[in-house]
Amino acid sequence: MSKKIKFSVLLVIVSLRILSYYNECYAGLKCDIQVTAKSAIAIEWTTGKILFEKNKDLKLPMASTTKIMTAILAIENCDLNKEIEIPAQAIGVPGSSIYLEKGERLKIIELLYGLMLASGNDAAAALAISVCGDVKKFVNLMNKKAKELGLKNTMFSSPHGLEEGEHYTTTHDLARLTAYAMKNQTFREIVSTTQKEIRWTTRPYSRVLKNKNKMLKSYQGAEGVKTGFTKRAGRCLVTSACRDDFRVICVVLNAPDMWNDTKKILDFAYQNYKILKIARGEIGYLRVKDSKENWVKLGITEQNIFVLTKDQYPGLNVVISKKVSAPVKKYTEVGKLEIKYDHQTYSVPIATLQECQRKTFWDKLKERFFRQKASQK
Repeated sequence: MSKKIKFSVLLVIVSLRILSYYNECYAGLKCDIQVTAKSAIAIEWTTGKILFEKNKDLKLPMASTTKIMTAILAIENCDLNKEIEIPAQAIGVPGSSIYLEKGERLKIIELLYGLMLASGNDAAAALAISVCGDVKKFVNLMNKKAKELGLKNTMFSSPHGLEEGEHYTTTHDLARLTAYAMKNQTFREIVSTTQKEIRWTTRPYSRVLKNKNKMLKSYQGAEGVKTGFTKRAGRCLVTSACRDDFRVICVVLNAPDMWNDTKKILDFAYQNYKILKIARGEIGYLRVKDSKENWVKLGITEQNIFVLTKDQYPGLNVVISKKVSAPVKKYTEVGKLEIKYDHQTYSVPIATLQECQRKTFWDKLKERFFRQKASQK
């Protein structure tokens, strides 16, 4: 088989594999939507592609959506089953509360449910002190993490969202923070829980925590994440929704009609966008000169995701950029899959999925012998 024919066969295999992952995602008519929020955004969680935005870089206070950062830092820095005695500084914190009491002992995981379901400001203080020994040190850690994540328009002054100085973010930064947090399985499990019972160790009964996020019960595919409200920040809502493996993060800040704003934005995203997934795995074979096996298995080593408008159909092209001769190491990049749409070309590396040994002198001698025998028949 010639190289030209072989490459065309490889292209067919790749194309079929990709199209099996093509997701139309609730296609519908595009529409202009109006929202009450001062700032709003929707992004695809893996690529960060913006699907909808209004004043996405406007700096605003974010109330209890602050607790997304508090929660992920506690998850990353604590033994979740560790039991702690509630510190005095966490008792009687103003605002929403799980009513922590003196002498009470709770596990970190219980405090996290109190933080994200009941929006306990006292739980936020207890977690901050548990992580860093001091609320101010924890706030420093929050700002350090924000810098690490590239959140350039975010500043924290508290672990719970009660403004105690410069305390602001943007919907774009908050969406990116949420996308990061949602990659943590423990975080996802907590924010998607509608009701949780945790201990009340100073009383003969338990706390029953109900999630304040109405989206969990009112929107198809909703997974949480966090509500927020102060007089200065107004109504704030961060939501993650996932349909057919298409996950969208939506943030609205200072939104008088935050529930309907969020539903409109998510509907817009699902009606107007789809995802193209290029999965990891084998896609075909390529002849290798002077190899024992003659062929080497090719594939995609990392999953790639592209977000397209519903009417876009990308062009696909396989380019083999290397002449492959044995020996070949596993994961050697030999070409690329080109995806063309929206007047741009994106590349996904194609690599070998196995080693390929070079023929020895004796291998070549055997081949010659068998060829001669075959020609004599």
